[in-house]
Amino acid sequence: MKPINKLTLICLLLLTPVVSHAFDVSGTYSSSEGVLTLQQNGDRVVGSYPNDNGELTGLMFGNIFEGFWIEDGSERRCTTPKNGRYHWGRVTFTFNGNGFNGVWGHCDDKPIRSWGGTRNYGGGGQGFASPPPAVNDPFAINSYGPNLEGTWSSSEGVITFRQQGNRVAGRYPNDNGEIVGTLHNDILSGYWIEDMSAERCATPKNGRYYWGRVELRFSGTTFSGKYGHCDGSLKSPWGGERR
Repeated sequence: MKPINKLTLICLLLLTPVVSHAFDVSGTYSSSEGVLTLQQNGDRVVGSYPNDNGELTGLMFGNIFEGFWIEDGSERRCTTPKNGRYHWGRVTFTFNGNGFNGVWGHCDDKPIRSWGGTRNYGGGGQGFASPPPAVNDPFAINSYGPNLEGTWSSSEGVITFRQQGNRVAGRYPNDNGEIVGTLHNDILSGYWIEDMSAERCATPKNGRYYWGRVELRFSGTTFSGKYGHCDGSLKSPWGGERR
C-alpha cells in the first residue's frame, strides 16, 4: 500500500473487471466438521454437512468463499435467524486444488475458529441435497443497506466498487489493489489484495501473497475503517468519500 500511480489509475478504471467465476469448488470434502458437500452455480455456493443438519450459503471471490454456516443447534443462539434458524455464524474458506483452510465464528462475531478440509476426488458432489428455499437469504439481491456501487475517493486512492446484494468487489490503483468482501448492515468486511506491500503473507489470496483484512463502516457519502496485514490486527486507518 503506497502512493497512487495516475497512469495505473486510468488503466484500472477503464478495465475494472467484476469478480472472477473461474474457481469451481463443487464436490465433496472430508472436513473437520464432517463430510461437506458443495454445489456451485456461478459465484453462488450452497453446501450441506451432517452436524445438526448443517448448511453453508455464500459467494466466491476468486478462490475465497465468504458466507454463513447454519444449523439446527449449536452452543450459542443468535438473536436473529438466517434461513429460519437461530444457530449460525460467519465463515471464510480459502480453496486450493486439494481442499480448503478456513475459519468460522458464532452469529456476527469475527470468524477465528479453524475449519479445514480435503477434496474427495471422484465424489463429484453425488448425493447432494439442496437446502430448503431460503426465507431470508443473506445473499439475496435487495434494496436494504447502503449502495456502494460507484467511485469513491479514499486515503488509499480512488476505489471503484461493484455490488450485487451483499457481495462487494472493488479496485484501486495502489499495486493493482482489489477489495473483496461482504456487507453486513453498514459494515464491509473482507480483504484487500495487492501485488506488493510492506509484508508478505505465508499463504496467498486470489493468487497473491500481499493482502490483509479490512473493515469499513459506511455512513451516507463517507466511510471510515481500518486495515491490517495478513491475518494481523486492524491498525491502519482507511477513510474516504463518494465522488
